[in-house]
Formats: sequence, structure tokens, C-alpha cells
Amino acid sequence: MRRLWIGGLTAALAIGTALFLTHVGLADPVAGTALIDLDLRSQPLGADAWLDGHQVGRTPLQLQVAPGAHSVVLKNHDVLETPYALNADTETGVVLNPVLWRRQATLLRLRPALPGAQLSDVRVLADGQLALTIDLAAGHQLQAWRLEPRTGGLTQLLSDVAGVRLAVAPDASRVAYVGYDVGPAATSSIAGGALRPGMVWLAGSWSAGERTGWRAPLADNEHLRDASWSPLADRLLVISDTSQPSGSLRSRLWLLDAATLQAREILTLPSEVVPGSTLWSPDGSRVAFLAHAGLLNALCMLELDGGFRYLADLELTNGQPLAYPAAAWSNDSQRLVFVAPRQGPPGAPIGSLQSDTKRAIYVATTTDTAPTLVGEADIDGLTWREDGQLVGVSRQSTDGALDLRVVGTSGNGIHLLDLPVQPTRGYAAAWDMAHARLLIANSTSSGAVDYWVALLGLEDNR
Repeated sequence: MRRLWIGGLTAALAIGTALFLTHVGLADPVAGTALIDLDLRSQPLGADAWLDGHQVGRTPLQLQVAPGAHSVVLKNHDVLETPYALNADTETGVVLNPVLWRRQATLLRLRPALPGAQLSDVRVLADGQLALTIDLAAGHQLQAWRLEPRTGGLTQLLSDVAGVRLAVAPDASRVAYVGYDVGPAATSSIAGGALRPGMVWLAGSWSAGERTGWRAPLADNEHLRDASWSPLADRLLVISDTSQPSGSLRSRLWLLDAATLQAREILTLPSEVVPGSTLWSPDGSRVAFLAHAGLLNALCMLELDGGFRYLADLELTNGQPLAYPAAAWSNDSQRLVFVAPRQGPPGAPIGSLQSDTKRAIYVATTTDTAPTLVGEADIDGLTWREDGQLVGVSRQSTDGALDLRVVGTSGNGIHLLDLPVQPTRGYAAAWDMAHARLLIANSTSSGAVDYWVALLGLEDNR
């Protein structure tokens, strides 16, 4: 019996020693791996945080994680629980600060600030409010308003001005509009006896009286059509078009300094740049825009210091598409993600307009010569989420409601929310992820455009 006990103890000691050495061998690499700082926040704060399936506290949190992929879930009784994907591979640490979404969005239909007026344009401002352009339908008489959709608060930014298009600076400090000469008209402002837009006027909010203007060096049959502000409101991209004998349009683009009113021409295109379609990169060095000619609609990228790229052909249409490209810049201004029909090889013929054309997600970088295919997906508008994933909007069916989801490379992704609105096939969407809001524009059978805004953020419920 004693020999049996001694043998058993010897065997157990051997097994224990082996297990200890095994654990030591596994622990050494982990202990030698440099951990990465994770700054975990949320808007609003106080959400229960789960990291890789384990509860770690409430936001804000300062954690350390091993390099590699991690999953974060933020929970609250009012929060839409969505997994965020992190890739901890940087020496400077990782920051995740998402805007928490509600379980059910609030959808608001936008209306003009004055009864009987027409809401001709809506743009998202830097603070999440909306800039509304009101057309009084009296000889291109325009007004600019600012709307806080959560409270319904309206503020007039610019009173009646005579013009064809109006642009509010991202911080709402200034308003630019494409208009006409004041006083004796310049020779270049007369075409067939009719006054035509040849000036870009700059005015501060609340005032149309104190203003400065730039007169474009236009040809006899050329008109100014659009102006858009840079992210810092220090420059404007100004666009004109000229009618050609064939009936087509040719566009010219200028870069205008808002302080000095000095401009330089940067591009000429044998097509029409769709007014309002300019999408500035966050650093103000590039723009993406839509070009239209005949049935063709194209997404283009312009380097403001030189360089032009024809990125993709979009859906064919007889008229102009809505001025909201299905594209979004990354925060570092180095990537542009967009949705387009599956592109054929260069020089391939374009087929007839089909409703079942396969759509795909592409990413264009500032260095690659051609966009990279991410994957096929039935998406109408998308943007980057706080964790670097893509969020998109699409229709559930031909006449169905809208579906918001995290987009996967397979085109399926994770369903987030339904929006109870049934737009037509030619609708467009513009995301404001910083404030968890989505702007929807929908063409009606009468030719007008209806606008909605979806309030997705938890703070919008307060």
C-alpha cells in the first residue's frame, strides 16, 4: 500500500510539474506582449461596457488590451445594443467614442419656414443643425434658415436675396449665394436681354446689406450655377456652365478665397457638375462631386492643388440625380467610400438601364490609381462608423421602408433599425454620424423634393 501511495504521489507530482511548466511557457509570451491603451467613452456617458463578452464597467473607462481584434458592446435600457469592432494595433492607443443610438428613431418631415414657400435645399451643418434654403418663387428670391430638428427651433440666417443658389458655411457664420450684378449690369451679365447670374455674393448671417462679391469672368452664354463652402469656411468652390451647340453643357470650376476674393480656375469638364453635389474632404484639400451628361452620371474626385480622377459610373438617368452623392470621406481625408453599380473593365460598353443592376461598395484612396472593390451590397448611401466599419441605408423592398445596418463585405451585415418612410427609387441620403442623424431627400412625381431627417441619437430623446 505504501508503494502504491508513493507511486501515486510521484505520478501526481510529475503531472503537476508538467502543467506548471506548460502554463509558464504560455504565460511568458503574454507577459512579454505590450498592452495597448483603450479609451472607451460614449455619448452620453454612463453606458455599461462589455469587452470581449465580459462586463468591464461604465463609460468613461481607461483599459488596456492585448493587440488584435476586440469586440465592444455598450448597453443601457434605452440604447440600441450594437457590437463595435476594434483592432488594437497602434502604439498611441485606441479611442472609441460612439454616439449611442436609440432603439427607435424619430423621423421628421421638413417643411419650409414660410407658408407657401418651397423648401429647395437642405444641408447638414457642423453642429448637427440643418441649413434650409427657402425659395419664395418670386424671381429666384431666396432665404436661409437654420433648424435645430430636436427642438424645432428656427433661426433666420439671411433675408430675401435675388439668386439661383444659396450656400451656408458649415459653422453658419456666413452665407454665399449665386446672384446678379447690382446697379448697371456688366456686359457679361446680359444674355439675350435677360439678366443672368454672374456674381457670388458673401454675407454674414442676419445681414444681406453688408456683403462683398466676386464677378466671374464669364463668356457670353455662360452662367454661374453653384458655390459651396470648404470645411473651414475660408474658400468656396464656384461652378459655371456653358450651353454647347449640341445641347450639352460644359462646366468650369474656380477656387475662390473668401477673404481676398481672388479666384483661380482649376478645371473644365465637358459635362454638367450637379449643383449641390460637392463633397469636401475634412481637411479641405479635395472634393468629390457628380457630373451629368445625357444619360450618364459619374462620380469624380478633384485634387484642389491639381489632379482629377473619374471614379465610377453611377445609375443612368434622363435627368440630374439628387445632389447627395452616395459617398463619404474618412476622417483623415485619405479614403472615399462610395456605392456604384458593379464597374466593368475600362472601355466596356454601357448596357441599357436595368432595375436589377448589381451594386457594389468601393473605396478610393488618394494614392491608388483605381478604386478598390469591397463587396457587392444593395445599399443606397453609406458612411464610416466610429469604429471604422461602414453603416448604410437601403430599401427593404421596391416599395418598402428603409433599413439601417452595419454593412459587411458580403452585403448582409447587421440590421440596426427600420425607418417608416417609403421613398421612391431615386431617393438619396446624407449621414451625420457625429450627431447620429440621417437626412433623406426624395424626388416626387411633380418634380419637387421632399426632405426628412431621422434622429437616431439617444441624446435627441431629451
